[in-house]
Amino acid sequence: MRKNSKPAPRFRREGSRLPAVRFFTLGCKANQYDTQSIRERFLSRGFREAKAEELPDYFLINTCTVTSSADQKSRNIIRRCVQSGPRPKVIVTGCLVEKDWEEIKKIEGVYLVVKKSFFPDEISGFSQRTRAFLKIQDGCDNFCSYCKVALVRGRPRSKPLKDLLREAGRLAAAGYKEIVLTGICLGSYGKGEKNGDTLIEVIGSLEKIEGLERIRLSSIEAGDVTSGLIRCLRRSKKFCRHLHIPMQSGDDRILRLMNRKYGRENYKDLVSGLKSAVPGISITTDCMVGFPGETETAFRNTLDLVKSVKPLKVHIFPYSVRPYTRAAGFTGKVAPETIRRRGLELSAAAAECREDFMEGFTGKSARVLVEGRFKEQAGYLEGLTDNYLRVKLPFAPGARNNTFAVRLKSLSGDLFTGEYIDNP
Repeated sequence: MRKNSKPAPRFRREGSRLPAVRFFTLGCKANQYDTQSIRERFLSRGFREAKAEELPDYFLINTCTVTSSADQKSRNIIRRCVQSGPRPKVIVTGCLVEKDWEEIKKIEGVYLVVKKSFFPDEISGFSQRTRAFLKIQDGCDNFCSYCKVALVRGRPRSKPLKDLLREAGRLAAAGYKEIVLTGICLGSYGKGEKNGDTLIEVIGSLEKIEGLERIRLSSIEAGDVTSGLIRCLRRSKKFCRHLHIPMQSGDDRILRLMNRKYGRENYKDLVSGLKSAVPGISITTDCMVGFPGETETAFRNTLDLVKSVKPLKVHIFPYSVRPYTRAAGFTGKVAPETIRRRGLELSAAAAECREDFMEGFTGKSARVLVEGRFKEQAGYLEGLTDNYLRVKLPFAPGARNNTFAVRLKSLSGDLFTGEYIDNP
């Protein structure tokens, strides 16, 4: 084993006639949905999910390849599972194997490598979650120059409206109050399909499902936030006032090199228009630092745009070379120490933006969907508002998976402490 690598997990064997399987998921919400689909397929065919400290008969690892760090994490988990004992069979699927399957097959101890298209895309529940992810779309044709996802996920394709409504109805009947629509490029839902349904029609149809209280989008590109979608968001009683809109950079030259389809002013105007049209909406985003050719001026433009739009949260990614992408051949590599410094500076600015945005809700009322126990402090629960504010509440029996009117009393970091307005 390599020096400084994590030790192989220790498990105990369970006496059971049914073969046990343990699942690992890396990456995005679409991957988490895919794993749930795989889980249900296994469980319907005579398998059971392994207990916490049990040595399973099978490991199934759903990999990610969005960054070099994701590649490494995937490979580390594969090796740890292989080293866990002589009995388990290790099955690997997911984005990493789509292009690198021959390399993964060569890892000693890997039993099977499977491409994702082998599995059906439908679920009846969502393991250990109160919010259910529903994948309505897969694939992408944006071909951002830094991104490998379009290469491994394939062309855009959409789940038929009648199928996703049946699935959503089943999830609502199972008690899920919030459904998060996921995909690789949600805004491309229905494009190129014969039926011509759109994302707006999906949301409108989902609103009619009894028992479903919230509909949230996992992520959407700036160019796909149309005036029609904004009108839908403004008038809907179930569409959550939160959009994750990747920014990636605030510099026009870098955005062109990235093959992004907007400029900094387009992004700024979009967020300004959303906040005007939908009071209280929160925006979360992604930013990349250290893209090839990113000068200090280009980075300052990103920093300035983040400070201008004041997102609730910024996911910051250091650029990493992705094989098979156009950016892999770009010149102007940024030094690692410069990338680290810029990442820290952007992170500090993002924290200030989050605090500024959240402070505006202190003392106000909101509706909170309680998700479960607050793990950092006994005697409390936690949940989310529709605009993605995290709230800690006193424990109340039976409150989990129910929605309550709450007053947001005080703010600490990224967490509100709330009090019930109506009795739990």
